[in-house]
Amino acid sequence: MEKKDTWEIPLKFSLVYDDIEELNIIKSSDEFLELIYKGAVAALKQALKKNKSECILYDIVNLEAKIKISKNQYEKLLNNCLAYYEKIEDYSTCQELVELKNKF
Repeated sequence: MEKKDTWEIPLKFSLVYDDIEELNIIKSSDEFLELIYKGAVAALKQALKKNKSECILYDIVNLEAKIKISKNQYEKLLNNCLAYYEKIEDYSTCQELVELKNKF
């Protein structure tokens, strides 16, 4: 049996950089983008399952900042995630997101 990724929701992480150029490198890296999108999908699934009026996507611990969206933004987030997963050709995740989108 294949082990599924488990995520702490909201995704907690620290964002540490020395200068703006380093931050630009971090935020455009494949690893960071994958982390951000996987975290968003996991948080969104949980929010939809529990019918929450808002969804906390990320908790940036060292900045004491939480990023959240309201329910009226869920579909837009789904569309953005779908576009990302289409771009990287992860069609199984695309199918999962389309199924979530069809539940609206």
